[in-house]
Amino acid sequence: MKKTLTFGTLAVVAGLALAGCGSSSANKAKDQNKTLNVTEASEMQIADPNKATDAYSFDMMEQTTEGLYRLNNSGKVVAGMATKVVKPTNNNTKYVFTLRKGAKWSNGDEVTAQDFVTSFDRQVDPKTKAQYANRLETFKNYAAVQSGKMKPSALGVKATGKYKLTVTLSKQNPTFDYDLATELLPVNTKLVKKYGSKYGTNASKVAANGPYVLKNWNGTKDTWQYVKNDKYYKKSSVKINKVNVQVVKTSSTAENLFSAGKVQETRGTISGTQVKEAENNAKLKKQLVKTLTGAVTVQHFNKDRKLTANSDFRKAASAALNLKQLTSKINQDGSQPLKNLVAAGTAKDPNTGKDFADAVGNYTKHSDAQAKAYWKKAVKALGSSNQKVNLLISTSDSGKNMAEYIQSQWEKDMPGLKVTITSVPLQQEITKMFKKDFDVAQFGWTGGEPDPLNDLEIFQKGNSVNFTGWNDKQFNTLMDQAATTTNKKARYTLLKKAARRAMEVRGVNPIDQQAQITLLSSKVGGLKYSATNTTGQYRYAYWK
Repeated sequence: MKKTLTFGTLAVVAGLALAGCGSSSANKAKDQNKTLNVTEASEMQIADPNKATDAYSFDMMEQTTEGLYRLNNSGKVVAGMATKVVKPTNNNTKYVFTLRKGAKWSNGDEVTAQDFVTSFDRQVDPKTKAQYANRLETFKNYAAVQSGKMKPSALGVKATGKYKLTVTLSKQNPTFDYDLATELLPVNTKLVKKYGSKYGTNASKVAANGPYVLKNWNGTKDTWQYVKNDKYYKKSSVKINKVNVQVVKTSSTAENLFSAGKVQETRGTISGTQVKEAENNAKLKKQLVKTLTGAVTVQHFNKDRKLTANSDFRKAASAALNLKQLTSKINQDGSQPLKNLVAAGTAKDPNTGKDFADAVGNYTKHSDAQAKAYWKKAVKALGSSNQKVNLLISTSDSGKNMAEYIQSQWEKDMPGLKVTITSVPLQQEITKMFKKDFDVAQFGWTGGEPDPLNDLEIFQKGNSVNFTGWNDKQFNTLMDQAATTTNKKARYTLLKKAARRAMEVRGVNPIDQQAQITLLSSKVGGLKYSATNTTGQYRYAYWK
């Protein structure tokens, strides 16, 4: 997946009852016209790739928008709008792409090199106020453009012809191919000029160059559709013509819709005891898919609040939590305790051959005694044990259950502490966190790329999602050194040191590595999920 915020874990569309499929070409054509009904765990924010910050918007763009590269059904990077996956030159900093001739947007415009230039320049342009401008921080002149010292046209991306694109980086980026396939996406230049800041705010103000076109979404609706893009260059490979999407946040509702045949895929909604119940149902068990993802749940502690600025409180808050109990007894969905800020399975340490998370070490061990000892030190510095703290979460069943468990453990190990929980919709939580209007904020983070740096950077100076406000010089230096080191073993040594330093400072507490639970109809084929690509790509789906 992408570097995105999931904020937690991961009106009913009328579905068609699934019937047996014949083998004749007539029946297959009929099946292609049968609507696939699916759920999403939360509302999407926007259809503009330059401004999107949430996983749900990128779920949509995975169906509708294709970059220079894309991910195939096995999660491998393959050519997309570019004719091939290219090898960089100039110490892995220069990329020259040739685009497919004849590739079109859904409105009939050709996809050109300028569409990528427009997108990349626009995202870094400070006037756009893109919260994820730093997705392009390795582009040449990024910092100068972002600060307003240079014009957006100075960014290291140029159209050297209608179908020729050159990207120049300031330093090598080990995950650049993956980024090009998942988050560095084009925009339709003509529509951006026409709609400006309104581009992508509803389905009528955006075009698609991928397998599907977004329909019937107005910026706030909790239902929308994907309709097959007749202009897509590989349209013949898309087997299902229409997908209905509805937001379902409640586990019981999602399961009921699936059991009734109203939806054929419900992803990231089933959680907690609902998973156990589904596993005990012979029919549902056969249609249940568990995927340990690269998404993690972490807590940010606001450095500007007196209590959360206290390091002993933050250490007590971590030690008080039995993450094994939380994942097995509260979540009950296959999620695993997070040992540090890097998800297991992200990468192997070339120095040891171990999983990077294991090589860093376990910094989330539970100890009631240590929690109480840290709290005692915190109380001495604060002057009183009568303290209040608010835990901010997004609206979801599992998020609420986790928060209540955390509340009980904190109050048990830190006598005198009063913990309140504020549960708000996704958009409100995003707003509060960017405004630093919180004490402790718990949210999901999808670094996604197969590189530890992407999980660690949420604690780095200048990162747009460093909600804590902490600025640790030692950590920043290690991260900067790792970003410019070309020797792989030396780079991973620096990243290990950075990961350990982050755990010493404790501005961020790791909670769990999320699992995605999917109920997928046995009559639907072609959908696959993995740690790096948890979104089912409907371009591969078919009726069995």
